[in-house]
Amino acid sequence: MAEELVVATVVAAEQQPGARAHALRLTLDLGAYGQEEAVIPGLEPEALVGTQVVCRRADDGVVVLAAHSHAKGDVVLRVDDEVEPGTIVG
Repeated sequence: MAEELVVATVVAAEQQPGARAHALRLTLDLGAYGQEEAVIPGLEPEALVGTQVVCRRADDGVVVLAAHSHAKGDVVLRVDDEVEPGTIVG
């Protein structure tokens, strides 16, 4: 499979047990691509559940994309208008 950017809906978020730094384990709905899990740094779980995020989907799994701000740290890329999970970002 070639790498692609897709929209995922966050269906669950919980603290990542055993992580060296504050991290969350996300369960993501990727529509026709099924569900995947991804780990991201920081953030509060309640702030993400139900929102849509942009992910890189590849053979090795899913990575949630973020911009790194010097002032705010990692900022997860979110979708402004809700679309179907699994929608390709172009």
